[in-house]
Amino acid sequence: MKKGDYFLEKDVLQSKLYFKEAEDLVLKDDKVNYAKVLRYLGSVTYRTGDYTESLMYYMDAKKVFEALKDTASVADLYLREGRVYKYLNENKRAIENYRFAVDLALKINDSTLTGRCYTSMAGSFRRLRKIDSSLFYYDKALKIFRRTKNELRLSNVNNDRAILYAFQNRYDKSLEVHLNNIDFIKKNHSKRNVGITYFNIGYSYYKLKEYKKSLAYLDSSEVIAKDEGFKYRLSKVSDIKSKILYKLKNYEEAYQYQVYYKKYSDSIFNLKKQRQIKELELKRDFEVKKRDLEILANKKEIKLRSYVVTTVLILFFFIIIGFLLWRDHKARSKRIEDKFEKEKLKKEILAQKIKVSESELRGLIADNTMRLEFIKHLSKQIKGDKDDSSSDEVKNYANVLLLKLQNQINTENKLSSLQEKINEVNQGFDQFIINKYPELTKTEREVCTFLRLNLSIKEIASIRNSSIDSIKSLRYRIRKKMKVPKNQELEWFIQNL
Repeated sequence: MKKGDYFLEKDVLQSKLYFKEAEDLVLKDDKVNYAKVLRYLGSVTYRTGDYTESLMYYMDAKKVFEALKDTASVADLYLREGRVYKYLNENKRAIENYRFAVDLALKINDSTLTGRCYTSMAGSFRRLRKIDSSLFYYDKALKIFRRTKNELRLSNVNNDRAILYAFQNRYDKSLEVHLNNIDFIKKNHSKRNVGITYFNIGYSYYKLKEYKKSLAYLDSSEVIAKDEGFKYRLSKVSDIKSKILYKLKNYEEAYQYQVYYKKYSDSIFNLKKQRQIKELELKRDFEVKKRDLEILANKKEIKLRSYVVTTVLILFFFIIIGFLLWRDHKARSKRIEDKFEKEKLKKEILAQKIKVSESELRGLIADNTMRLEFIKHLSKQIKGDKDDSSSDEVKNYANVLLLKLQNQINTENKLSSLQEKINEVNQGFDQFIINKYPELTKTEREVCTFLRLNLSIKEIASIRNSSIDSIKSLRYRIRKKMKVPKNQELEWFIQNL
């Protein structure tokens, strides 16, 4: 393989022999070297104009590099395939390959490979006579090679730009660029590129009708093309030389070169080769579709697995949620049960308190009855003493005292009927007050009950055996805790609860 590489720029036919030998010797298990040999053979057959063989080698090499996941090599082979299509005048197919190559080159951040792709893409657009697109991609390539200071690639782009000038019939400009570039190409480029440049110079001189200069450069291009076995270039040289010789009235030699042109063209573009190329393209398309179907099948399998995993996870999630909800329900049921028991206990305690309060109230009413009887008896006695007295002063004092006792008797009579009224009014009221205003004390709740019966402050003070100021203070605290509006009476507010 090293010998083949050595002779590639010196003797392409000798190089081909060494690479064929390497193909026989390399082990198929050694995939890297096997793919490299195939790529070299593709390059050799490309140089000699055997484009069907070249495509076959490039496609086989690309298949191996794809299996090896060598992105750089796959991108390079897309570029090489595109160049083969370009020489077969399949420029749209060539551009398609260049685009694949660019995508991969950008993915691995290979600026040199990207620039090479842009240069080749510009050449195919030039052949399609899409000049704006061609200039666009030449400019992109120039920016890359200027940034990387790659003089060799810059000279390639400039050479291609010179060919574009010829397409625009600017032959003087094309000649200027080629002639300025030829010395650099001779020193730094392959013989093949030197031969191509000679041809382009000869073509421009031909268009400018400087036939002798044109023939000189075309002869040099022909010599190199024969050494290289470059059939495509030989066909082009033969065509132009035939036309020049005809114009120079050298009809015999012109005819001979026309025969050469047909011979070389037929060896490249005959129907059999075209069928072989179509077969290769169909084979490649089939493999691409097969690979796409495999990828699609894998995606579907992955998608199905993800669905299964997702379904299992969702079921597991629902089980967990169900368990947590069941546990929460049990906990809430237990809390409700505990709360019910506490409320039940509170009611029992409250019932006991009510019984005690009723007992105290009955005692209070009994005391009140005894006090009422005593006051009545005292009133009779004072009245009798007043009638027996002759003193006006004693009589006046007795009258005042009797009036006060009568008022007390009226109050005591009210208190006597209080038990029934309290029982009637207080049905559920005390519990309602506890629920609505839990901050009220027991004493404050009792006062609320008396206010609901519309008792006066004096009457409540008498019942509770408290001072009037104490009852007023209790009223103030009740009003504040109940948040009674200032414009409302406390009694009215409580009676409307």
